[in-house]
Amino acid sequence: MQRIHAARATVLLALLLLVSQGLARSNASPTSLAYVSFCINVHDFVNVQESADTLLRLIGLFERYEARGDFYLTAQIVQRYLEERPDVIERLIRSDMTISYHIRPPHPAYKGFDRLLADLDPASLVTTLSAYEIYATDLATGELLDARAGGMTLFWETFGAPPSVATIPFETYRSTLLPIWFEMGAQMTVTYHESGTDHEHPYEWRDGLLIRPSDFSITRWPIEPGGESQFWWNMIDTEIARIFEPTNYFKRRIDEWSQDRSPFVTVLIHENNFYRQGATPWTYLFYTDGKKTIPRQPPYDLSAPDASKPRSSEQQEAIWEAYETLIAHASSSHHVVTSVDIVEMAAARQSD
Repeated sequence: MQRIHAARATVLLALLLLVSQGLARSNASPTSLAYVSFCINVHDFVNVQESADTLLRLIGLFERYEARGDFYLTAQIVQRYLEERPDVIERLIRSDMTISYHIRPPHPAYKGFDRLLADLDPASLVTTLSAYEIYATDLATGELLDARAGGMTLFWETFGAPPSVATIPFETYRSTLLPIWFEMGAQMTVTYHESGTDHEHPYEWRDGLLIRPSDFSITRWPIEPGGESQFWWNMIDTEIARIFEPTNYFKRRIDEWSQDRSPFVTVLIHENNFYRQGATPWTYLFYTDGKKTIPRQPPYDLSAPDASKPRSSEQQEAIWEAYETLIAHASSSHHVVTSVDIVEMAAARQSD
Protein backbone atom coordinates (compact mmCIF):
# COMPACT_ATOMS: atom_id res chain seq x y z
CA MET A 1 0.00 0.00 0.00
CA GLN A 2 2.81 2.38 0.86
CA ARG A 3 4.38 1.70 -2.55
CA ILE A 4 1.07 2.57 -4.24
CA HIS A 5 0.82 5.82 -2.29
CA ALA A 6 4.43 6.64 -3.09
CA ALA A 7 3.88 5.93 -6.79
CA ARG A 8 0.75 8.10 -6.81
CA ALA A 9 2.67 10.88 -5.08
CA THR A 10 5.43 10.67 -7.67
CA VAL A 11 2.92 10.81 -10.53
CA LEU A 12 1.12 13.75 -8.89
CA LEU A 13 4.36 15.67 -8.47
CA ALA A 14 5.26 15.01 -12.09
CA LEU A 15 1.85 16.24 -13.25
CA LEU A 16 2.12 19.34 -11.11
CA LEU A 17 5.56 20.02 -12.58
CA LEU A 18 4.24 19.66 -16.12
CA VAL A 19 1.30 21.93 -15.38
CA SER A 20 3.53 24.57 -13.79
CA GLN A 21 5.92 24.44 -16.74
CA GLY A 22 2.99 24.76 -19.14
CA LEU A 23 1.64 27.75 -17.22
CA ALA A 24 5.08 29.36 -17.27
CA ARG A 25 5.29 28.89 -21.03
CA SER A 26 1.77 30.20 -21.59
CA ASN A 27 2.45 33.23 -19.43
CA ALA A 28 5.68 33.98 -21.31
CA SER A 29 4.49 33.29 -24.85
CA PRO A 30 2.56 36.50 -25.64
CA THR A 31 5.63 38.70 -25.32
CA SER A 32 8.41 36.24 -26.09
CA LEU A 33 7.12 35.46 -29.59
CA ALA A 34 8.81 38.12 -31.68
CA TYR A 35 7.88 39.68 -35.00
CA VAL A 36 11.03 39.13 -37.03
CA SER A 37 11.75 40.98 -40.30
CA PHE A 38 14.54 39.76 -42.57
CA CYS A 39 15.54 42.94 -44.44
CA ILE A 40 18.07 42.62 -47.26
CA ASN A 41 19.50 45.84 -48.70
CA VAL A 42 20.30 45.19 -52.36
CA HIS A 43 22.60 47.67 -54.11
CA ASP A 44 25.70 46.01 -55.58
CA PHE A 45 25.47 47.02 -59.25
CA VAL A 46 29.27 46.60 -59.52
CA ASN A 47 29.06 42.82 -59.08
CA VAL A 48 25.71 42.23 -60.77
CA GLN A 49 26.11 38.49 -61.33
CA GLU A 50 27.05 37.75 -57.73
CA SER A 51 24.30 40.04 -56.49
CA ALA A 52 21.73 38.29 -58.68
CA ASP A 53 22.84 34.79 -57.69
CA THR A 54 22.66 35.79 -54.02
CA LEU A 55 19.07 36.97 -54.40
CA LEU A 56 18.06 33.74 -56.09
CA ARG A 57 19.59 31.74 -53.27
CA LEU A 58 17.93 33.93 -50.63
CA ILE A 59 14.50 33.57 -52.22
CA GLY A 60 14.91 29.81 -52.27
CA LEU A 61 16.04 29.82 -48.67
CA PHE A 62 13.03 31.78 -47.45
CA GLU A 63 10.66 29.59 -49.43
CA ARG A 64 12.22 26.46 -47.94
CA TYR A 65 11.14 27.64 -44.49
CA GLU A 66 7.83 29.10 -45.69
CA ALA A 67 9.03 32.56 -44.73
CA ARG A 68 9.30 35.86 -46.57
CA GLY A 69 12.13 38.34 -46.94
CA ASP A 70 11.85 42.09 -47.45
CA PHE A 71 14.20 43.07 -50.30
CA TYR A 72 15.16 46.76 -50.33
CA LEU A 73 16.40 47.42 -53.86
CA THR A 74 17.86 50.57 -55.38
CA ALA A 75 16.67 51.79 -58.75
CA GLN A 76 20.21 51.21 -60.09
CA ILE A 77 20.18 47.51 -59.23
CA VAL A 78 16.68 47.03 -60.64
CA GLN A 79 17.85 48.56 -63.93
CA ARG A 80 20.96 46.34 -64.00
CA TYR A 81 18.87 43.22 -63.33
CA LEU A 82 16.54 44.17 -66.16
CA GLU A 83 19.51 44.54 -68.48
CA GLU A 84 21.71 41.65 -67.35
CA ARG A 85 19.69 39.30 -65.12
CA PRO A 86 15.99 39.48 -65.97
CA ASP A 87 15.62 36.02 -64.41
CA VAL A 88 15.98 37.64 -60.99
CA ILE A 89 13.18 40.11 -61.73
CA GLU A 90 10.97 37.26 -62.93
CA ARG A 91 11.79 35.20 -59.82
CA LEU A 92 10.96 38.09 -57.51
CA ILE A 93 7.64 38.64 -59.26
CA ARG A 94 6.73 34.94 -59.02
CA SER A 95 7.73 34.72 -55.37
CA ASP A 96 5.87 35.96 -52.31
CA MET A 97 8.77 38.18 -51.25
CA THR A 98 8.21 41.85 -50.38
CA ILE A 99 9.78 44.51 -52.60
CA SER A 100 10.94 47.76 -50.99
CA TYR A 101 13.06 50.70 -52.11
CA HIS A 102 16.00 52.67 -50.80
CA ILE A 103 18.27 55.28 -52.36
CA ARG A 104 22.02 55.45 -52.74
CA PRO A 105 24.44 57.82 -54.57
CA PRO A 106 24.18 59.62 -56.85
CA HIS A 107 20.52 60.31 -55.97
CA PRO A 108 20.50 64.04 -55.12
CA ALA A 109 18.74 63.51 -51.79
CA TYR A 110 21.67 61.44 -50.56
CA LYS A 111 24.01 63.29 -48.22
CA GLY A 112 26.85 64.98 -50.10
CA PHE A 113 25.21 64.67 -53.52
CA ASP A 114 22.62 67.44 -53.25
CA ARG A 115 24.34 70.13 -55.33
CA LEU A 116 21.26 70.30 -57.57
CA LEU A 117 18.96 70.89 -54.61
CA ALA A 118 20.87 73.20 -52.30
CA ASP A 119 19.50 76.53 -53.58
CA LEU A 120 15.97 75.50 -54.55
CA ASP A 121 12.87 77.04 -53.00
CA PRO A 122 10.36 74.57 -51.43
CA ALA A 123 8.12 74.34 -54.49
CA SER A 124 11.05 73.77 -56.86
CA LEU A 125 12.47 71.18 -54.45
CA VAL A 126 9.23 69.19 -54.63
CA THR A 127 9.20 69.40 -58.41
CA THR A 128 12.83 68.32 -58.73
CA LEU A 129 12.66 65.40 -56.30
CA SER A 130 9.39 64.27 -57.89
CA ALA A 131 11.18 64.14 -61.23
CA TYR A 132 13.86 61.86 -59.73
CA GLU A 133 11.07 59.44 -58.78
CA ILE A 134 9.81 59.44 -62.37
CA TYR A 135 12.96 59.44 -64.50
CA ALA A 136 16.27 57.55 -64.30
CA THR A 137 19.44 59.04 -62.86
CA ASP A 138 22.63 59.26 -64.89
CA LEU A 139 25.23 57.49 -62.73
CA ALA A 140 28.05 59.56 -64.22
CA THR A 141 26.53 63.00 -63.67
CA GLY A 142 23.69 62.53 -61.18
CA GLU A 143 21.35 64.30 -63.60
CA LEU A 144 18.06 63.06 -65.02
CA LEU A 145 17.67 60.78 -68.03
CA ASP A 146 14.15 61.66 -69.08
CA ALA A 147 13.95 58.96 -71.75
CA ARG A 148 13.92 56.18 -69.15
CA ALA A 149 11.88 55.43 -66.03
CA GLY A 150 13.60 55.64 -62.67
CA GLY A 151 12.94 55.93 -58.97
CA MET A 152 9.58 54.62 -57.77
CA THR A 153 8.18 54.73 -61.30
CA LEU A 154 10.69 52.06 -62.30
CA PHE A 155 9.38 49.85 -59.48
CA TRP A 156 5.80 50.38 -60.67
CA GLU A 157 6.73 49.49 -64.25
CA THR A 158 8.89 46.51 -63.27
CA PHE A 159 6.85 44.88 -60.51
CA GLY A 160 3.37 46.20 -61.27
CA ALA A 161 3.06 47.78 -57.82
CA PRO A 162 4.81 50.36 -55.69
CA PRO A 163 7.50 49.29 -53.22
CA SER A 164 6.15 48.62 -49.75
CA VAL A 165 8.84 50.73 -48.06
CA ALA A 166 10.63 53.80 -49.40
CA THR A 167 13.50 55.10 -47.35
CA ILE A 168 16.15 57.79 -47.33
CA PRO A 169 18.97 57.49 -44.76
CA PHE A 170 19.31 61.21 -44.06
CA GLU A 171 16.89 63.68 -42.53
CA THR A 172 17.48 66.77 -44.69
CA TYR A 173 15.08 65.88 -47.50
CA ARG A 174 12.70 63.49 -45.73
CA SER A 175 9.99 66.10 -45.24
CA THR A 176 9.95 66.62 -49.00
CA LEU A 177 10.39 63.03 -50.21
CA LEU A 178 8.08 61.17 -47.81
CA PRO A 179 4.88 62.87 -49.03
CA ILE A 180 5.97 62.21 -52.63
CA TRP A 181 6.52 58.54 -51.89
CA PHE A 182 3.22 58.31 -50.02
CA GLU A 183 1.37 59.73 -53.02
CA MET A 184 3.16 57.22 -55.26
CA GLY A 185 1.96 54.28 -53.16
CA ALA A 186 4.57 53.50 -50.51
CA GLN A 187 3.22 52.52 -47.09
CA MET A 188 6.23 52.55 -44.78
CA THR A 189 9.51 54.36 -44.27
CA VAL A 190 12.56 54.05 -42.02
CA THR A 191 13.73 56.75 -39.63
CA TYR A 192 15.94 54.52 -37.45
CA HIS A 193 17.52 51.32 -38.65
CA GLU A 194 18.20 49.01 -35.74
CA SER A 195 16.37 50.26 -32.66
CA GLY A 196 14.25 53.16 -31.51
CA THR A 197 10.66 51.94 -31.20
CA ASP A 198 8.58 53.46 -28.41
CA HIS A 199 7.72 50.65 -26.01
CA GLU A 200 4.27 52.07 -25.36
CA HIS A 201 3.46 53.14 -28.92
CA PRO A 202 5.19 50.87 -31.46
CA TYR A 203 3.15 52.16 -34.40
CA GLU A 204 4.00 55.70 -35.44
CA TRP A 205 3.47 57.52 -38.74
CA ARG A 206 5.19 60.30 -40.58
CA ASP A 207 3.73 62.05 -43.62
CA GLY A 208 1.27 59.21 -44.09
CA LEU A 209 3.92 56.46 -43.91
CA LEU A 210 4.25 53.99 -41.06
CA ILE A 211 7.70 54.19 -39.46
CA ARG A 212 9.25 50.73 -39.50
CA PRO A 213 9.24 49.52 -35.89
CA SER A 214 12.41 47.89 -34.58
CA ASP A 215 13.08 47.26 -30.91
CA PHE A 216 16.44 45.68 -31.65
CA SER A 217 18.29 44.14 -34.55
CA ILE A 218 20.33 41.04 -35.20
CA THR A 219 23.03 42.87 -37.11
CA ARG A 220 25.94 43.96 -34.92
CA TRP A 221 26.84 43.95 -31.27
CA PRO A 222 29.94 44.43 -29.10
CA ILE A 223 32.17 41.72 -27.73
CA GLU A 224 31.48 43.10 -24.26
CA PRO A 225 29.10 45.82 -22.98
CA GLY A 226 30.28 49.27 -23.94
CA GLY A 227 32.61 48.06 -26.65
CA GLU A 228 32.51 48.76 -30.37
CA SER A 229 29.80 46.84 -32.20
CA GLN A 230 30.87 44.40 -34.92
CA PHE A 231 28.82 43.01 -37.80
CA TRP A 232 28.31 39.33 -37.11
CA TRP A 233 29.22 38.25 -40.67
CA ASN A 234 32.64 39.88 -40.36
CA MET A 235 33.41 37.86 -37.23
CA ILE A 236 32.25 34.50 -38.59
CA ASP A 237 35.75 33.03 -38.97
CA THR A 238 37.51 34.63 -36.00
CA GLU A 239 38.58 33.08 -32.72
CA ILE A 240 35.55 34.65 -31.03
CA ALA A 241 33.03 33.56 -33.65
CA ARG A 242 30.81 31.95 -31.01
CA ILE A 243 30.05 35.40 -29.59
CA PHE A 244 28.72 36.40 -33.00
CA GLU A 245 26.42 33.50 -33.74
CA PRO A 246 23.26 35.39 -34.74
CA THR A 247 20.77 32.77 -33.56
CA ASN A 248 22.31 32.60 -30.08
CA TYR A 249 22.36 36.39 -29.87
CA PHE A 250 18.73 36.49 -30.95
CA LYS A 251 17.75 34.00 -28.24
CA ARG A 252 19.60 36.01 -25.60
CA ARG A 253 17.88 39.23 -26.60
CA ILE A 254 14.50 37.50 -26.48
CA ASP A 255 15.28 36.14 -23.00
CA GLU A 256 16.10 39.69 -21.90
CA TRP A 257 12.91 41.18 -23.31
CA SER A 258 10.74 42.42 -20.43
CA GLN A 259 8.04 44.54 -22.08
CA ASP A 260 4.38 43.56 -22.09
CA ARG A 261 4.19 43.24 -25.88
CA SER A 262 6.00 41.19 -28.48
CA PRO A 263 9.21 42.78 -29.76
CA PHE A 264 9.84 43.83 -33.34
CA VAL A 265 13.19 42.40 -34.41
CA THR A 266 14.99 43.47 -37.57
CA VAL A 267 17.56 41.20 -39.20
CA LEU A 268 19.59 43.47 -41.48
CA ILE A 269 22.17 42.49 -44.08
CA HIS A 270 23.33 43.66 -47.53
CA GLU A 271 23.42 41.13 -50.33
CA ASN A 272 27.13 41.83 -50.90
CA ASN A 273 27.91 40.89 -47.29
CA PHE A 274 27.48 37.26 -48.30
CA TYR A 275 30.27 37.34 -50.91
CA ARG A 276 32.35 40.53 -50.46
CA GLN A 277 34.13 42.10 -47.49
CA GLY A 278 35.63 45.47 -46.68
CA ALA A 279 34.17 48.65 -48.16
CA THR A 280 30.98 48.85 -50.20
CA PRO A 281 31.82 47.77 -53.80
CA TRP A 282 30.78 51.05 -55.44
CA THR A 283 32.52 53.31 -52.89
CA TYR A 284 35.28 54.64 -55.15
CA LEU A 285 32.85 55.42 -57.95
CA PHE A 286 31.30 58.17 -55.84
CA TYR A 287 33.82 58.86 -53.05
CA THR A 288 37.52 59.56 -52.92
CA ASP A 289 38.03 57.57 -49.70
CA GLY A 290 37.10 54.11 -48.49
CA LYS A 291 35.06 55.36 -45.54
CA LYS A 292 32.73 57.38 -47.78
CA THR A 293 33.41 60.72 -46.13
CA ILE A 294 34.54 62.73 -49.20
CA PRO A 295 32.06 62.63 -52.12
CA ARG A 296 33.45 63.05 -55.62
CA GLN A 297 32.26 65.84 -57.85
CA PRO A 298 30.64 64.83 -61.14
CA PRO A 299 31.41 63.33 -63.49
CA TYR A 300 31.80 60.35 -61.19
CA ASP A 301 34.45 57.73 -61.83
CA LEU A 302 32.44 54.77 -63.08
CA SER A 303 35.66 52.93 -63.97
CA ALA A 304 37.02 53.09 -60.41
CA PRO A 305 38.12 49.77 -58.88
CA ASP A 306 35.89 47.72 -56.63
CA ALA A 307 36.51 48.91 -53.08
CA SER A 308 35.72 45.49 -51.62
CA LYS A 309 37.43 42.14 -51.88
CA PRO A 310 35.95 38.66 -52.26
CA ARG A 311 35.30 36.39 -49.32
CA SER A 312 36.70 32.90 -49.38
CA SER A 313 34.29 30.08 -50.19
CA GLU A 314 34.63 28.90 -46.59
CA GLN A 315 33.63 32.31 -45.25
CA GLN A 316 30.69 32.51 -47.59
CA GLU A 317 29.31 29.13 -46.63
CA ALA A 318 29.75 29.88 -42.93
CA ILE A 319 27.69 33.06 -43.34
CA TRP A 320 25.02 31.22 -45.30
CA GLU A 321 24.85 28.47 -42.69
CA ALA A 322 24.46 30.98 -39.84
CA TYR A 323 21.83 32.94 -41.76
CA GLU A 324 19.84 29.82 -42.60
CA THR A 325 19.94 28.68 -38.96
CA LEU A 326 18.48 32.04 -37.95
CA ILE A 327 15.69 31.79 -40.55
CA ALA A 328 14.92 28.24 -39.44
CA HIS A 329 14.71 29.25 -35.79
CA ALA A 330 12.67 32.40 -36.40
CA SER A 331 10.18 30.66 -38.70
CA SER A 332 9.65 27.74 -36.31
CA SER A 333 9.54 29.64 -33.01
CA HIS A 334 8.42 33.20 -33.84
CA HIS A 335 6.51 35.23 -36.43
CA VAL A 336 8.49 36.06 -39.57
CA VAL A 337 6.91 39.18 -41.08
CA THR A 338 7.65 41.80 -43.71
CA SER A 339 6.64 45.44 -43.96
CA VAL A 340 3.38 44.39 -45.64
CA ASP A 341 2.37 42.39 -42.56
CA ILE A 342 3.38 45.14 -40.15
CA VAL A 343 1.32 47.72 -42.05
CA GLU A 344 -1.70 45.40 -41.75
CA MET A 345 -1.04 44.95 -38.03
CA ALA A 346 -0.84 48.70 -37.53
CA ALA A 347 -4.07 49.24 -39.47
CA ALA A 348 -5.84 46.62 -37.37
CA ARG A 349 -4.64 48.34 -34.19
CA GLN A 350 -5.99 51.68 -35.46
CA SER A 351 -9.40 50.19 -36.16
CA ASP A 352 -9.73 48.73 -32.65
